[in-house]
Amino acid sequence: MKLKTIAAIAGIAFAMSASAATAAPLSGLGNAGTNGATQQNLLVKVHGIHRACMPGRFGWHRSSPRKRHIACRPFRPRGAGWTWRSQGPRQGWYNRQHRRWHN
Repeated sequence: MKLKTIAAIAGIAFAMSASAATAAPLSGLGNAGTNGATQQNLLVKVHGIHRACMPGRFGWHRSSPRKRHIACRPFRPRGAGWTWRSQGPRQGWYNRQHRRWHN
């Protein structure tokens, strides 16, 4: 009977020590000296459904409601000399006069 009580108390203490607000399991144990920057590294960004034109595995595209990829280009920057260029894995607007890519 004492063993079950001790195990129950240990289990409750263990469960209460883990913070429920973070994405990592058992994050409340032993990380009292970490700062917010290391906590941000635990998040994984997912490239989901989006209506804006964004770069991804399929080049520049946007998503339809049926989860299809529709090829697109971002808006052309202001000024003269911008051309659409595909150079290896990189695609985007390139200015030949200033020899730079648009970010």
